[in-house]
Amino acid sequence: MQARTEQLKTLTPARIGVSRTGSRPLTATWLSFRADHALARDAVNSEISQSFLEQFAMPRQFPQITTMAKSRHDFILYPPKGKRTEESTITELQKTCPCDIDVQIVVSDGLSARAVEENLLDLLPMIEYGFGLSNVSVGQIVIAKYARVAIADQIAHGLRAKVALNLIGERPGLSCASGLSAYITYNPGPHTVSSDRTVVSNIHKGGTPPIEAGAFIVKTIERILDKKVSGVKLQQLG
Repeated sequence: MQARTEQLKTLTPARIGVSRTGSRPLTATWLSFRADHALARDAVNSEISQSFLEQFAMPRQFPQITTMAKSRHDFILYPPKGKRTEESTITELQKTCPCDIDVQIVVSDGLSARAVEENLLDLLPMIEYGFGLSNVSVGQIVIAKYARVAIADQIAHGLRAKVALNLIGERPGLSCASGLSAYITYNPGPHTVSSDRTVVSNIHKGGTPPIEAGAFIVKTIERILDKKVSGVKLQQLG
């Protein structure tokens, strides 16, 4: 039984087969839990660093926007504020970004800015390379601060994109604090609901590697553009 438990522990980062002394977990187990919990809390409260923006966003002049949330604290306490930005911000994007494109990419800090910093530099080049091979037109990438999933719908709708792609830091768990997800929506807009979105999740070095995920995202969006649906409707097509 012990050998079987040890084998299972090599297959998952989940806490399985942990021992106890009486009613209490072992010290090592408890300290590991506390450390992972601290990492998760730090990820939720983190913001994209200035050094990362200087390396990633500024050389290519990616526009940076802020949602209705005025701070990280405001963003966490009032989730709806992270779903939209001011209409004046959309108007400015319309002046500076290409419109009527196939795909609008939005990079959002979400609930883990760490996930963005650790995965994006490997993920994004693969996505852009794949779109280039497929002749899929892509707009100017937008960086969204204090953002939730739905912010990409508003931005893509304003820029008249066929598909919204939101690369967003996911809510950290006790086994991973740097997971990124890609939320993909066909014909995004005010009418969009959660079931309209196709999701590629668990993108990190211990899950789906960013390069592999990038290739899969491109193939998924090619199919979405072909079928003209996403989310549950795409799944129903088989």
